[in-house]
Amino acid sequence: MRLISLNLSGGYKGLKDQFFDFSYAQDNIFALIGLNGSGKSQLLELIGETFAYLERWQRAEFKNKTSLGFSVAVHYQWDLRNDSAVMSYPDELMNHGESIELKVTIELDGAVVLNVRGADEWHVIQLGERHFPIPLVVGYASGLNENLQRSFMKNAVQYFEVRRISSQRLKMLSREINDEQLAEINKKYLKKYPHIFDPLSEGDFFPNYHLNLREVNPASSNFNYLDYDNVGLLILSLSILPTETVFQLLDEITYKHPVKAVLHYDFRSGIIEDDAIRDVKMLIRIAGSDQVKPTGGRTTDNQYELYELEYLSGEITLELSDETVLNRLREDNYYDSFALFKRLNNIQQLGIKNWDRTSRLKLMKDDFIGTVKKPLQSRLPLSVVELLMANEQGDTVKFDDLSDGEAQLIQVIAATRIFSQAQAIFLFDEPETHLNPSWRTYFHQRLTEAFTPENESKGQSQFFLSTHSPFMISSLKRENVFFFERNDMGYISMEPVSSQTYGTSFDILVKNHYGLRSLISQTVVEDVKNRLPEDNDPEAVIVARRWIEENLGDSMEKAYLLRKLEN
Repeated sequence: MRLISLNLSGGYKGLKDQFFDFSYAQDNIFALIGLNGSGKSQLLELIGETFAYLERWQRAEFKNKTSLGFSVAVHYQWDLRNDSAVMSYPDELMNHGESIELKVTIELDGAVVLNVRGADEWHVIQLGERHFPIPLVVGYASGLNENLQRSFMKNAVQYFEVRRISSQRLKMLSREINDEQLAEINKKYLKKYPHIFDPLSEGDFFPNYHLNLREVNPASSNFNYLDYDNVGLLILSLSILPTETVFQLLDEITYKHPVKAVLHYDFRSGIIEDDAIRDVKMLIRIAGSDQVKPTGGRTTDNQYELYELEYLSGEITLELSDETVLNRLREDNYYDSFALFKRLNNIQQLGIKNWDRTSRLKLMKDDFIGTVKKPLQSRLPLSVVELLMANEQGDTVKFDDLSDGEAQLIQVIAATRIFSQAQAIFLFDEPETHLNPSWRTYFHQRLTEAFTPENESKGQSQFFLSTHSPFMISSLKRENVFFFERNDMGYISMEPVSSQTYGTSFDILVKNHYGLRSLISQTVVEDVKNRLPEDNDPEAVIVARRWIEENLGDSMEKAYLLRKLEN
C-alpha cells in the first residue's frame, strides 16, 4: 500500500479545495510539521474519514452511505501478490499486473467511482463496483485529540450495530418456538434490518423462505484505534512473536517482554456472541481451568447449555513464562500476533453497548465531524487487568509501573510490527511526546526496524505522523516532510519543506520550521534584555558581563553577548 495523493474538493474544517501530493516521497514514513493549530491533525483526520467511508460503502451490512459533505479522490498503489481477497476483485483490476494504481473518488452525493491505471490512461471500473482493496488503518494520539478517533468510532459503531441486531434475533430464535413463529420473527427482522441478511435471489422466494434466512457473516472492521482500553491486548499480542524478536525491537527498554497477563471477561450484561464465547473458551483452555477465578455467580442450566461456561464473568491468568501455555497461545492463533489482537479486540468492542446512545446516533451519520468522547475504563466484556513485563534476566514489573516514555515506545513499536503484516496506513498524532531526547534521535530507526520484514509482510505499509520533534525531521529526506500553516482566514496550507532536512542539525530545524529566534528560553531572553545597558556606560557593561558569566549556562547566545559587550 502506498498513498500517492489526496484531492479534496470542498471543505473539511480548515482544509479546503486542496491537493496533497505524496508521490515524491522516498521513505514510507511521513512527518507532518508546523506550529500548534496549523492543521497537521486535520489531514490525518481527513485520510481516516476517507478510507473509513470507503469501508462503510463496501460493506453491505453497514447502513449509512450518504455523503461526507465534501468530495475527495484518493490515489494509491496496491500490491496484489499477497492479498487473500484478490479473487473477489473484478477482472479489470486483475489485468494490470501484480501492483496496481487505483484512484477512488467519493462524490459529493456519496457515490463512489473507481478507476484503475492502465499503461497510458485511467480506466473507469463498472459503476457501483464495491470489491476493491482498501488498507488496514491504525490510529493513535498521545494527547487529547478525540477527533482523530472519530472515523474509527464510526465504523466500530456500524459493526457493533450489526452484531447487536443479530444477537437480538438469535436470542428470540433460541426460545422454544414453532416454524410459524420462526418465520414471523425472520419476516419482522428482514423488513426492519434487510442489510444484515445475505441478499435473496429469485430462487430463494419459495413459500417457506422466511425459515431459511441467512445472516451476513460480518468481518471485523479494518480500522483499529489504539487507546487505554485495548493497549493491554496489543502488548499481550506481542507474546506471539519470537522472544528474541521482541528483545531486538525494544532494545532500549529494560522490561519489554510480556510474561503474565490477567484478563477479565464479563458477559453478564450486553451482547453475547458465539465467536466471543468461543474465544474466551480458547483462553481458558490455553491457561488451564485452574487459572480461572470466577467474579460472579455460576451460570444457570440454560446458560450453561447455551454457552458451556461455568461462569459468565471471571479472571483468566495466562502464565506466558510457561512454555506450554505460550506454545498453546501461539498455535491456537496460527503464530499470528495480528490474529490474536483481532480476536480479543472484537470481544472488547461488544462494550460499545455502554457508549452514550446519543453519541452512537451521531456516529451513524457519515457527515458528522464533531467531537465524541469515548468512555474509557467503562465496563468491558474483555480487558487486561494486569500485565507483567520481564527483562532478559527474568526480573518483572507491571506494565502500569513503566514510565510514560517506556509505555509509549512499546505501544508504538508493537503496533507497527503487528499491523504492518497487512498493507496498512498508520495515522499517529505525536507518537513520541513522552520519549527522552536520546530515544527520539533513534525513533525513526526503531520505526523502520519495526515494520514487518518484507518476506513476512503482505505489501508495504505507510506511516503518517504529526510531530514537533526536530529529531524525527532530521532523520527524513525533505520529500517526506510536509509543513503546515494556517492563514488569517483560518484555512490551512501544506507544502513540502523548502530545504533539505536529512542530517540537518536540530538547532537549524527548530529555527527554520518552528519560528524560534533563539535556542534558549524566552524567559531568559527577556531577563537578559532587561539587564543589558542602554548606553555604553563602562560600569554598566562590566555589571552586565559579570551577571552573564555567573548566571547563564553555555550557549551560542551567551558567547555572542559576551563578544558584543567586549566591543
